Amino acid sequence: MSDDTLHTRTAELQAFVEQHYRQVVGSVTLITGDRATAEDAVQEALVKAWKRGDEPVERLAAWITVVASNEARSRHRRRGAEQRAYAKLGDRGEQVDDRSELLDADLMAALAGLPLRERQAAVLFYVRDLSVAEVAGALGVSDGSVKTLLSRARAHLAQALGGQAEGGAA
Repeated sequence: MSDDTLHTRTAELQAFVEQHYRQVVGSVTLITGDRATAEDAVQEALVKAWKRGDEPVERLAAWITVVASNEARSRHRRRGAEQRAYAKLGDRGEQVDDRSELLDADLMAALAGLPLRERQAAVLFYVRDLSVAEVAGALGVSDGSVKTLLSRARAHLAQALGGQAEGGAA
């Protein structure tokens, strides 16, 4: 990595940490349901952004949100595999459930019940206040796919929370 690239990347990541870190951790917490996991995953995403070096990362906060939520999902899978292995050996691993205090328990449970892509789209759109086009860019899908994900997320959330789904597109 050249000195200019190093300075540019350092400045980008410093600006991200100062301006967006807390909100991104909050968003990933909504996606994962666990603040400690979200914080660790965002740190890993920052390392990945740093390693990208000279590759520009458009919409860094959205990119880190998606990368971090994917990292958290991978960790969850690994943890589940480890717990199953310990269970086979007769040693039960402890599972810590540190729920975010950002939302009430019913909404957190409803969000946790959404498929990952719906959760990512909903959090980026409704919590991070990104446009449909920005969410599409972050997730690597079309605008229409984002609208479909948001529509499905609203329907699932309404069902989980005992309400009726709202009509209309995002």
